[in-house]
Amino acid sequence: MLVRARQQVELLSLKPGEVMMAAAHRYDLEAARSLGLRTGFIHRPNEYGPTRQADTAKPGDFDVMANDALDLATKLGA
Repeated sequence: MLVRARQQVELLSLKPGEVMMAAAHRYDLEAARSLGLRTGFIHRPNEYGPTRQADTAKPGDFDVMANDALDLATKLGA
């Protein structure tokens, strides 16, 4: 994932800080942050159903916290 993300940023001729990874999984966002990408956490409490706890985050863990993709877009000014 890290190599591919780095290649994609370079392919777009962007700096890592100009790119955001949005995901519902902490490990994906932590990897993206290690490359200098911005991070958007999308909370999906029912992702795994009633048998497994979904990832959670608290304010400040990531650049943007959202309830869904539309909420993320709104928070980004789209």
